[in-house]
Amino acid sequence: MSSAFSSVSSSSVAPQKKYDVFLSFRGDDTRRNFTSHLYDTLSRKKVETFIDNNELEKGDEISPALIKAIEESHVSIIIFSENYASSKWCLNELKKILQCKKYMQQIVIPVFYNIDPSHVRKQTGSYEQAFTKHMRDLKLNNDKLQEWKAALAEAASLVGWDFQNYSTESDFIKDIVKDVLQKLNLRYPYEIKGIVGIEKTYEQIDSMLKIWSNDVRVLGIWGMGGIGKTTLAKTLYGKLYSQFEGRCFLNVMDESKKHGLDVLYNKLLSSLLEEENLHPYASYIESPFSVRRIARKKVFIVLDSVDTLEKIEDLILNIDGLGAGSRVIITTRDKHILSQFSNCEIYEVKELNNHDSLQLFSLNAFGEKQPKIGYEDISESVIAYCRGNPLALKVLGKNLRSRGKKVWEDELKKLEMIPNGEINNMLKLSYDNLDIFQKDIFLDIACLLRGDNKIFVIHFLEACEFFAESGIEVLLDKAFIQIKPYWHSFAKLEIDGLDMHDLLQEMGREIVNQESKEPGKRSRLWRAEEISDILKENKGTEVVEGIILDSTEVGDLYLKSDSFRRMTNLRYLNIYESDGSTGNVYFPDGLEWISDKLRYLRWKRYCLESLPSTFCAEMLVELCMNQSKLKKLWDGVQNLVNLRVLWLESSKDLIEIPDLSRAINLDRIHLSECESLPKCGKYASAPMALLHVSLIHLTFLKFATSFANSETPCEFFANSDFFANGEFLEVLLMTSPPASLMAKLPVPFSLLARISRIATFL
Repeated sequence: MSSAFSSVSSSSVAPQKKYDVFLSFRGDDTRRNFTSHLYDTLSRKKVETFIDNNELEKGDEISPALIKAIEESHVSIIIFSENYASSKWCLNELKKILQCKKYMQQIVIPVFYNIDPSHVRKQTGSYEQAFTKHMRDLKLNNDKLQEWKAALAEAASLVGWDFQNYSTESDFIKDIVKDVLQKLNLRYPYEIKGIVGIEKTYEQIDSMLKIWSNDVRVLGIWGMGGIGKTTLAKTLYGKLYSQFEGRCFLNVMDESKKHGLDVLYNKLLSSLLEEENLHPYASYIESPFSVRRIARKKVFIVLDSVDTLEKIEDLILNIDGLGAGSRVIITTRDKHILSQFSNCEIYEVKELNNHDSLQLFSLNAFGEKQPKIGYEDISESVIAYCRGNPLALKVLGKNLRSRGKKVWEDELKKLEMIPNGEINNMLKLSYDNLDIFQKDIFLDIACLLRGDNKIFVIHFLEACEFFAESGIEVLLDKAFIQIKPYWHSFAKLEIDGLDMHDLLQEMGREIVNQESKEPGKRSRLWRAEEISDILKENKGTEVVEGIILDSTEVGDLYLKSDSFRRMTNLRYLNIYESDGSTGNVYFPDGLEWISDKLRYLRWKRYCLESLPSTFCAEMLVELCMNQSKLKKLWDGVQNLVNLRVLWLESSKDLIEIPDLSRAINLDRIHLSECESLPKCGKYASAPMALLHVSLIHLTFLKFATSFANSETPCEFFANSDFFANGEFLEVLLMTSPPASLMAKLPVPFSLLARISRIATFL
């Protein structure tokens, strides 16, 4: 099956020709009146029209120049008048025109001026008289006459224009010219300048649209803002619309805002039926006749920038009732809208690769496909910033065009502080339609959680009562976030992480920046220098909900004991170090208080021997304090009903883990390289509940432990209830276990039925 896109170029989109229109007429009948008026109107419309100005016909055969003019025209208008058939010259013109129609896809429009179409078709009246005269000409044989008659019959059977239906010549000419313009619009290629990279998508889209089939098909074009959905839809429309009987391209979001849904619906009907203002109040009336008429046509509908399903429900309620072979394309940022249609295939528009990004940016910045000499490196910096988003590449390219290198450098530095307003506003359109919980989820991911395990993020957000499952699904559908698998080195598994485009992250962070000029009065903090200043000067407020701090960016911090006192609504705290770097947070006078609303607490190399005595861990979902100086977490028993992960790995001074008897949702505990931890004792009751309650619905449990000598692991297991319900355990990770370990387990190994992997590490 040949591609629909390649067939377009060979059929409906004709090559460039010298003339738009060729006029065939009988000079004695119409040259000085109708034909001259038609020619004048076409010329005023800037339609390149060929008219033979030789008033005297020289011989019976048309000249080579005239033959070339016919071949070099997109459209031929044949003006049948009373004495047209009496001219052998005209009849030979007609014959040549129909040959071009057959072999060169020329458009032929018959016009009947003061002549009944049936006289032309059946050669009666003056046409019969003309052929009687031709028959007396000894030079003409019967085959020639039959060819002319067949040509007249064929041309008169085409759809054309009859002056008998008009009261004035001016109205007659007006409608003919309108028809010519419409047909020429279909004939000329629809071009969008500055297109880069789209050609590579045609083959895949061709297989989805299946232009050659007679079923009605819907294609959804989906992706983030600025990714090129509209550009792709316009290009498809331009390449394919000439193959359909009715066609319409609507920007749904813009036109519904400007004119309302009634006008939008009316425009769709009017465009498909090629009539004006069919139903001014379309949504309030039934238009069954219009629907029936559309059902008889093969139509091409593009609904661009659809932001809500409600706006197009009336427009596409009866998609299955469209004419055979019809196609509907919907572009949207919301994948959920597309899921409402049966048999709707979805094409996700991806980011441009580096090569195409550089070319698109260069076209807008330099007017050529490559950067100017001396601008190569700085252009690459822009490409890295835009990360394949076409709108961003175009906007920044145009903004930087004709500017000096110093201005380029300043603009790039400014982008590190604030995003480009035009790009940011375009991306923010979909954000404004989110509900308050979805907005909170998006901002948490943009500011704090990008790249984290999807399961962890859901648990954390559910603990914050943000309706995480539905919220994340909405953000995925609206192309705010995406699933990006990554390899978890410890789990030895591929994990689903949550990622987003850099520009969307920047947009989210700018929303938070706009909350206040004072960082301490913003909901989420991620800039190390701002966080350092807030903590040292105790500028935090109850507005702060999340902090993520790479301590290596500011070096060692020495803080007062009440540095977190004013941040009473803090629910996320992540203090870490970049790999291979150092920098820590110290409290010379201890830490007196930390928010009891924390759901996530990660503090690498925590410097104190325990958490504050006032700390309440009831809301914690994950507690991760590896490489810490902890000896114990707290005194007494805490209600750890929400705790899922306890990670104390490499806390070499740890001598005690807390009573986990109430941690009924705990599914991971990491204690490897906790060299001072003597044994589990009474604290082992939690894993018994864990195995019994939580693992039924979980993929795996990791339990990792290592000790200084070979006897400690045996003592650890032998004196605990970790395997009391071991039939639920799935993964056991140990470091250099002694050979006698398995024999000393307090439950027969045969009961560990769910274990899929026992891994040991040297």
